[in-house]
Amino acid sequence: MTFFTKLISALTIMPTVCLLLACSDNNDLALEEAQSKILSAYHGLDALPAGAGVLCPIAVEGEDGMPVVFSVQIDLNSVMADVFQVETASGEMVTPICATLAPAIEILEQRTVLLVGSFGTRNAPPLAVEVVGALEDINGQSLQGERFTNITPLEAGPSLVLAERFEVDAPGLVGDCPTATQQVLQITWEGGVSGPMGSRLGEPQRLGISVRLQDGQTVTPIALADDDPDNHVLVCLDVATAAVSVAVAPGLFHDPGDDSNPDTRIDVNPG
Repeated sequence: MTFFTKLISALTIMPTVCLLLACSDNNDLALEEAQSKILSAYHGLDALPAGAGVLCPIAVEGEDGMPVVFSVQIDLNSVMADVFQVETASGEMVTPICATLAPAIEILEQRTVLLVGSFGTRNAPPLAVEVVGALEDINGQSLQGERFTNITPLEAGPSLVLAERFEVDAPGLVGDCPTATQQVLQITWEGGVSGPMGSRLGEPQRLGISVRLQDGQTVTPIALADDDPDNHVLVCLDVATAAVSVAVAPGLFHDPGDDSNPDTRIDVNPG
């Protein structure tokens, strides 16, 4: 399935996603509300390519791209450019010209908002991103007022910001991993990742990932899946013992500007 086919398919099933994943009892909702926050803001590109126009309804070639990752999934219908502002190095508050969940719009994704606009340069990086309007998560909780100041600069490579554990038959995962898979981790990066120079993920990336299990063992995934131009990668494991953390060796996963990841590690959340 091509990336654009997946994009159209994911947009079509978004209402179903809300039914499958967003409905929870009051205790679950209270826990979710307490944890809602911005996990990262990544000044990943200062010149989006022409192909990025498929993500926004206006021309965005040459503009900055800043993926903002949230701890919760975001309601598609609340994502609009004017609910965000980016503080530049001069202190000016800039409204993005586009804000979109694309391309990270599959069932278990939908937590990364790509902001597009003129936010800064390598020598004058943006200072903060803030939710100034009625942005909501899929449970209807408002994220207005969230502000994040630790923006990753242009010259840095992507780090892990989230890892979640899922059963192999979870919605959106069926058929992605080999049949020997017994659990799946979805790892989320600050920005979109690939191999060097935009190449597909392969053996160097698979072998560079180590997963620590609940019993203390460390294993290597049997495969990586969901290799498309967003910030989520599926890690397929052939062991049933719950994964508790993920580590990635440096220099393997590259952002769209071809900056590679540092040594990065994160604990696993149960999906």
